[in-house]
Amino acid sequence: MVGSAMVLTALNFSISFVAFGEIAETFDAEATTVSWALTAFSITIGALIVPGGWAADRYGRARMFATGFAVFLLGSGLVALAPTVELLVAARVVQAAGVAFQGPAMLALMLDAFGPDRRATAVGVTGGLGGVAAAAGPAIGGAMVESVGWRWTFAANIPIGLIVLAVLLRLLTFERPADGGDVPDLPGVLLMVGVVAGFILGIVQSDDWGFADVRTIGSVAGSVVLSAALLRRSRRHPSPILNLDLFTIPSFRSGMGLQLLVAGSFGGVFLTELQFLTDGWDLSLLEAGLAIAAIPAIAGPLTVVAGRTADRHGHRTVIVPGMVGMIAAGLGFALLIGDEQQLWSRWVPINALYAVGVGLAHAACQAVAVNDVPAEQLGMGAGMSRISQEIGNALTAAIAITLIEQARTPADGLQATMVMLIALTAIAIPVAWRLPRRHRVTAVP
Repeated sequence: MVGSAMVLTALNFSISFVAFGEIAETFDAEATTVSWALTAFSITIGALIVPGGWAADRYGRARMFATGFAVFLLGSGLVALAPTVELLVAARVVQAAGVAFQGPAMLALMLDAFGPDRRATAVGVTGGLGGVAAAAGPAIGGAMVESVGWRWTFAANIPIGLIVLAVLLRLLTFERPADGGDVPDLPGVLLMVGVVAGFILGIVQSDDWGFADVRTIGSVAGSVVLSAALLRRSRRHPSPILNLDLFTIPSFRSGMGLQLLVAGSFGGVFLTELQFLTDGWDLSLLEAGLAIAAIPAIAGPLTVVAGRTADRHGHRTVIVPGMVGMIAAGLGFALLIGDEQQLWSRWVPINALYAVGVGLAHAACQAVAVNDVPAEQLGMGAGMSRISQEIGNALTAAIAITLIEQARTPADGLQATMVMLIALTAIAIPVAWRLPRRHRVTAVP
């Protein structure tokens, strides 16, 4: 049932991209405005996922998982009822807050169940479940948007989710909260929200404001200042919201970087593909969803195989080939896809290659980050490791929207986004190449 709850949230991720265009039409809003329904979601997760991980370790992983899932369902209902785009964005923030507390607890539960020697397998299974859900998301979302409207794609979460939640409450073993402990660093939480929100705000709005605008510079500079304050507070507070000791673990640092550059590029690529297929090749939402579904359909099951392989032979053996596949697919999209519709002869094979790269690399990057994290800190480790991926998703989606709007044709927008994918993946190759060849668990005091 833990997997069922995760499947529902994964469906929401892909459906939100499918519904993007229809939401803009409903509110007669600019794409950059509606993009905040996506960006605010990632900002909120990035800001709250570490507090969510801390809460899972402190108050119990099962308890935080169920609580986060309930908040996600509440947010889904608010999204479905939102009368304005501003309230829609606010409702997406509620959804994201639920996911931020659910996600680290869910991964910690899975890692506990599989044990320390099979952590990559646990992450792979988690990614596989999410991949199957995301594979169905574009098709289900496209069909629902075209038949009953985008609001029902979010409203449908509620009856299904309530059934899952009721079963979870009966089956989960709710641990007792950790005894004693210091008061949590609530000002640190606020600092983290400011760090993430300020940085992404400056990047997202840079196209409208201008890179040299005082608002852009001020947002990014403010984020830097708050980052320094957060680091200083985290070093001194007895119960910091950011556990800096985890950064002494080499695999954790490498995993964070890989998630930012590799897994974090998925948001921009996924959004660009949908926009190109509907605007460039005039496919319906359902047809575009089916054309993209190969990514999670192939990548999802492959993450399970990649996880097992990483546990036996080292993360490098799956991440590097996966990154090579992603770069090759990016080149294929950039050089071979144009205005003429060539769905089966070119799009499907190239997209399948990209899916193989995603399946091999994405979940394994997260597995690297949590590989050597002590068991009692898995919630915090899972939360911190996801920050970079969420920031990457938000940034690449925002950059992709800018590239698409500035491009002369949809094909030019696709090409520009794929150049971004190639560059980010290429930068990450040296990091992945330095990973150990064989699986190794480092004892951390």
